[in-house]
Amino acid sequence: MTVPQLAVLSAAAACFASYGWGLARFFADPGGSPGTGTVKWATTAAVAAHIAAVLFFYDHGVLRFAAALAIYALSLVLFWWAIAVNRARPLTLAYSPDAPLHLVTAGPYAFIRHPLYVSYVLCWIAGIVATGQPLLIPTVLGMGWLYHRAAVKEEEKFAASPLAGEYALYTRRTGRYVPRIF
Repeated sequence: MTVPQLAVLSAAAACFASYGWGLARFFADPGGSPGTGTVKWATTAAVAAHIAAVLFFYDHGVLRFAAALAIYALSLVLFWWAIAVNRARPLTLAYSPDAPLHLVTAGPYAFIRHPLYVSYVLCWIAGIVATGQPLLIPTVLGMGWLYHRAAVKEEEKFAASPLAGEYALYTRRTGRYVPRIF
């Protein structure tokens, strides 16, 4: 294993470990989350695919290496920034049926409504950048679709909650996954 390959594997592992920590220690589980099992199973399969790709199909290009590390770093910064903003009032797991009790508009939420999902997708993209493996594209598309469905469900919960008016104003200011420029 080369040093760049080890660095990419370490960066990916830092992302995966952070997300695992969030699942085990941060997110509240109100129960009755039918999609959580699917997300856990799909995540496990995607992690295995990405680790295998880095181990067996790593592309040794300097630009790929630098870009992948930058994307992994961005993913981690976004993840931990969102966690820090929510530290006092942890969020519930994706696909949880609970009604929202508060609206977070600080930190990365001032720019995008779903920074945690964006963080996760960035990590999956970094794996493709690092390895150059088109076989990883289904992991980005599949996981991205699961996160998108979760985001839509969360937005539906807000629209049906006492926070609906405040959330509607918030959606006009912020993009779902990318900041609104105008």
